[in-house]
Amino acid sequence: MPATIVDQDNDVVGPYNRLSASQVNSFQSCPRLWFYEKNLHFKFPQVPVLFVGRAVEDAFCRMLRESPGLISSNASHDTISRIPLDDNGQPDRNSDEVWPSQRILPLPDKLLPKSISEIRDWAISRIDAHLPVSLEEMRVEWNKDERKAGDWSDVDPNYCREMCINGIDMHLKELESCMENIDENTLKFWRNGHREEWPSPDGFGFSLEGTHPLANNSKITLLEAWEISRPWFVDPDAANFSLNAIHPDFWFQGEYDLVYRWNGKIKIVDLKASLGKGDRSGDYVKQLRMYAMLWWVTHEKKELVSDLEVWYLGANKVKIIDNPTESELEEMEKELNLLWKELKSVDISIENFPPSPSPVRGFLEGGVKTDPPSEKRCDRCDWSKICPGGSGNDEFPADKSFTLPGNITPIEVTPINDLDPRLTIVCDVFSVFDSKNKRPSITISQGKSMAKIDILVDKHQDGQRPWPEQISKGDRIMIENAVVTVNWKGELVLKIDPLGMISKTQKEIVEHSDLMEFRARWNVVGKMIYKFDKKGVGRNGKQWHRKGIMIMDPSGSMKISGWANDWGTQYEMSQMGDLVLIANTGIDAWATQVRGDISRNSKIQIISSTR
Repeated sequence: MPATIVDQDNDVVGPYNRLSASQVNSFQSCPRLWFYEKNLHFKFPQVPVLFVGRAVEDAFCRMLRESPGLISSNASHDTISRIPLDDNGQPDRNSDEVWPSQRILPLPDKLLPKSISEIRDWAISRIDAHLPVSLEEMRVEWNKDERKAGDWSDVDPNYCREMCINGIDMHLKELESCMENIDENTLKFWRNGHREEWPSPDGFGFSLEGTHPLANNSKITLLEAWEISRPWFVDPDAANFSLNAIHPDFWFQGEYDLVYRWNGKIKIVDLKASLGKGDRSGDYVKQLRMYAMLWWVTHEKKELVSDLEVWYLGANKVKIIDNPTESELEEMEKELNLLWKELKSVDISIENFPPSPSPVRGFLEGGVKTDPPSEKRCDRCDWSKICPGGSGNDEFPADKSFTLPGNITPIEVTPINDLDPRLTIVCDVFSVFDSKNKRPSITISQGKSMAKIDILVDKHQDGQRPWPEQISKGDRIMIENAVVTVNWKGELVLKIDPLGMISKTQKEIVEHSDLMEFRARWNVVGKMIYKFDKKGVGRNGKQWHRKGIMIMDPSGSMKISGWANDWGTQYEMSQMGDLVLIANTGIDAWATQVRGDISRNSKIQIISSTR
């Protein structure tokens, strides 16, 4: 089973609290780096190469999902897209819909590839159909990112195409091996239409009626070998993070790139759209070894991974990773569980995560180990200006009030961790517009006070739908952990995010909070970590522009954003490491992250500068 269907009733950890290979690698590189990026949610600059890698993998997997026996080389890129998905965003096991490949008849014999070379040409043609679409989708996503950096014009589509072709050649070696080594039972199993519990994505559903439409009745054909050797991968149409493999005790998760299994052995492949040079290549080795542990524990510790490989598509080289022994897997599981308990299952503070960087590792193209470079890890760190390991420090003023220039009255500030944007209330439904299978539009009343409900998610963090199946005007409801905000019209809005829930109740209104008890405006002070900027065009055709900052204080961190015109000159003057005060900011939240929202009545002031 390369993916896990989570038992929501027994998942005591939840999706936001699991450990992952990337977190382990981050912590082992430097505990303070982990704290900044995983606990305080600092986001490093998003350069195009990060999105290019995703585009290459997306195009490659969309090509793998297709069949040269069903899809012509010049077919549209979306011929077998839009598979049925369940409420979790996974391919739907119980759908009555027709799957896209079921609607397609096999190609006539004259259009079928007859050799490995012709299959390669077909696959390249399919990459040419998919890659431009994947790159454009990633360009749009990069352009929307508030931390975007670099220039998309530096992206070379021809190099991206070359990396995809390198991946094709690596996959075709599996196909050739399948042609030569397939056993009769496996071939018969496939021809009779039998499917794995998690089939390799091919546009068909979880079961087939009768034989496979491309089945032959003699020696294995190239088309059959293409189908049988196809690895499992995350279906490109599935929701993000919906196909993770998750430890039986829920504390560790990972997402495999490719899982080859046609010969009864398990090979896990990590796709990398890179040359494999530099320090990160060491992380890929550790990641794959952790994935070997994950496969083992999710198969009752009875099935070991046979092969681990990194495919460096930029260098056109395959790196083979040594498999952990069973005793090493046992030890790895214990060590990772202890690390999870240290990082996730207890309250943590910055003092427990000192800057303690590991040495930078050296690797040549293809992930070949070499002498380490002379540079230190802190030299390349995005956070060195605010970290004691670089030129920064952990010092913050003890003052809880500040007097700004031109003001007489001191401004009292609140620690970030004490900001409370959530409210639990009992109220009545004043009006409801309920559309089938869509989030209802609800207005609630509590005495003479009114508020709108903005449901932002279809699922609570525990997997339940966050509103009652039947809800009507006059119903008494409890709204738990709603985020209280005020919209541009001055109306109260209660937002339901992954932590919020609406349920029917018989409780009296006086038993819970008053709708008007919440505090709308706050003052905070913290170190400026970075600025961010977002622009776009609204539905009315008008351009919009928002700016923001990430700040931290001894208790936590928060993003604060607002319309560009509301920030003033102090925003432009501030730089990384400056101590800034933001007065009269509204607060918002998403899951565990508190956010600020300034208006024209807010103010930013530099208290002390790093200059």
